[in-house]
Order: sequence, then structure tokens, then C-alpha cells
Amino acid sequence: MDNHLDVVLTQTRDRKPLAQVRNLPGHDADLTPQQLRALAAVLCIAAEECEAQPMNPKRFTQRKREYLMALPL
Repeated sequence: MDNHLDVVLTQTRDRKPLAQVRNLPGHDADLTPQQLRALAAVLCIAAEECEAQPMNPKRFTQRKREYLMALPL
């Protein structure tokens, strides 16, 4: 599994927070429990940042983010 997650923080047509995750593991991904926890932690951070974005059309800016997943070596 790659050690980073590419996310675009954007909004839906009705101005609700939306995250487009660009590089999730594909169909039938094999993940260890540690990898699952790292993915879950990064997704929670992305959700918090997505909800914190201003949705007002005058202040909204789509943001591309890269989140590093802390995987043990």
C-alpha cells in the first residue's frame, strides 16, 4: 500500500463538503490491521478538514491535499 493519500477537498452541487479520494487501494485490496488503522486515521483527518472548509461561494476554494500515512517499518 502506498504511504500517502491524495484528496481533493471540494463541495457538492448543493454546497455541502465533499472529499474526492484519488488513490484508495483498488478492488480486493489486502491490508494488514496496521494499514487499515493508518488509512482510517488519515480519512478521519481528511473528513475534519473537509468539514472545516468554507462552503460560501465567495470564500470557497477547492484544495488538493496529500496526507502521509504513518506506517510502521
